[in-house]
Amino acid sequence: MLFDAVLFDLDYTLFDSEVSEREALVRSLEENGISPAQSTIAEYRAINMSLWKMLEREEIGLDFLRVNRFEQLLKKLDCTKDPRKLADAYTLNLGHCGSFYPGVRDLLQMLSGNVLLGIVTNGVSDTQRLRLEIHGYAQYFDAIVVSGEFGVPKPNPLIFNEALKILGVAASKRVLMVGDSLTSDMEGAKNSGLSSCWINEASDLDKVAIDVDYHIQSLDQLLEILAQ
Repeated sequence: MLFDAVLFDLDYTLFDSEVSEREALVRSLEENGISPAQSTIAEYRAINMSLWKMLEREEIGLDFLRVNRFEQLLKKLDCTKDPRKLADAYTLNLGHCGSFYPGVRDLLQMLSGNVLLGIVTNGVSDTQRLRLEIHGYAQYFDAIVVSGEFGVPKPNPLIFNEALKILGVAASKRVLMVGDSLTSDMEGAKNSGLSSCWINEASDLDKVAIDVDYHIQSLDQLLEILAQ
C-alpha cells in the first residue's frame, strides 16, 4: 500500500454533521422553550461558522466557542435563557443525533488491519467520543485525537503530530490526511508534511488556494488512491 497510515477528519467527512447539527439544534432549542424557526437556525449557523474560523486561527478556545455561539444567538433573539444550559444540551444532543455516511463502515472494515487508521477532529470531546461509541466506530481506529481533549485545534501541526506519536509513525508523505476542510484538514496536512486528500463534491479545483495532493468527490474513491 502507498501509505503507512491514514488520518480522517470526522465531521462532514465520515459523519453526516449537517443532519446531526440541525437535529441537535432543533431538539436543544425546544428543550429550552425556544421556537426552532428557520430564521433562528440560519442565525445560529452564521454565528457558529464565524466562531469556528476564529478557533482554527487559535483566536478563541473551544469552551468559549461552545457557549458564546448561544450567547450571541440569545442576544439576537432578545431571550434571557441560560446560554451555558443551552450549550450543554446541544453538546449532548450532537452526540446522539445523526449518523455516519453510507459506506463508511465498509470502507473502514476493508482498511482496518491493512493500514494504520486515525481520527484527528476539531470538536468537543463528549460529543465526538459519544458518536464513536454509540455507532461502534472507535474499534476501527488506532488513534483518536480530539482537539477538545488535546487543547490545540487543526490546522496546528501539533495535533497531527500527536496522532502520529500514538500511531508510532513519523510525519511524511506516506501518511495521508482525508478531510473536507481546506483550512483545517488540507492546510494542516501541508504544514505537517503529510499527504492530503480533499473530499469535496466539486470537480473544479482552479479556484482552490491551498494545494492538495488528491481530490475525491466521494469516499468510495479513496480506495483507488490507497491501492496505487
